[in-house]
Amino acid sequence: MPERRLIAAVYVKDPTSHEDLILLPGESPAPEIAALVTHPDAWDTPPCEDAEPEQVVVGEPDPTAAGARPDRRQGETDGGGMKKSPSRRARSSSA
Repeated sequence: MPERRLIAAVYVKDPTSHEDLILLPGESPAPEIAALVTHPDAWDTPPCEDAEPEQVVVGEPDPTAAGARPDRRQGETDGGGMKKSPSRRARSSSA
């Protein structure tokens, strides 16, 4: 596995001495210290390159899935029922 290097400054607490450590960009800390840096954006490479990448499924969305909205114009395009037009009555200014 290639040596991992930091691309951002990171502050961690040494587990043995309990001192605050500042790890600078470009450093490759010891494995026990590197394990304390949990933010993935702090590193130049992912932690394990031989791990399987997350699968991304590409395709049509499921129309029955939560959050799916039906096509509101369906009635207009297939010759089905007519849509009611909004009222055109003028509102009076008196209450």
